[in-house]
Amino acid sequence: KRLAAIREFTDLGSGFRIAMRDLEIRGAGSILGRAQHGHMNAVGYDLYCKMLNVAVKRAKGEDYEEKVPVRVNLDADAFLPENYIVNEEQKLEIYRKIAEIASTEDCDTMREELQDRFGDVPAPAENLLRIALIRTVAGYVGVQEITGRPGELHFKMNPRARGLRADRIPRLLEGYAGSLIFSAGAVPQFEYRYKPSGTPSVMSRFLLEKVEELLVRFNETLRSA
Repeated sequence: KRLAAIREFTDLGSGFRIAMRDLEIRGAGSILGRAQHGHMNAVGYDLYCKMLNVAVKRAKGEDYEEKVPVRVNLDADAFLPENYIVNEEQKLEIYRKIAEIASTEDCDTMREELQDRFGDVPAPAENLLRIALIRTVAGYVGVQEITGRPGELHFKMNPRARGLRADRIPRLLEGYAGSLIFSAGAVPQFEYRYKPSGTPSVMSRFLLEKVEELLVRFNETLRSA
């Protein structure tokens, strides 16, 4: 199987693909099984890396809080245009990298990579980068779902999120003069309304700006010491 993999991948730069196939064939080590065998191919490389990261943190005695997936559904074009990245394999690779954005630095690095490899970043791709970062920040401040369209935004909070100061919610609402409303319940949520204006592209850009602004305020007010 290993020789077949070497025969299959002969293009320039195929070393990584050969290494991945080799890892699938001979296993990923004792974290997922005995000795070198393991079952990485059954769970996938990305999940294996996440499990490995958790195992390392636990071995170091570090606290590990499982991240709750954040759902983001905003009325804004966010994708990689067909004429921007033509090769489907490269496009999937970029989508995967964008999905792994975990900080502002990651986002900036990804933007620079896109510019270097494919040219100026088009608006839908820029929106995709911003939404990836929004998803990361939302998880940090205890938001589990964001939905919205021009003029209307909803933030559903994670009831099990740690480190949030519910007693500071009134202070947060005061800064928005009635445009931000909080609803308590099994799933607490914030609703924000504003008057949209401009072209569709302008309204989409403003929508993302409002989401980013509110997440910053959530962090400053509900999580600060």
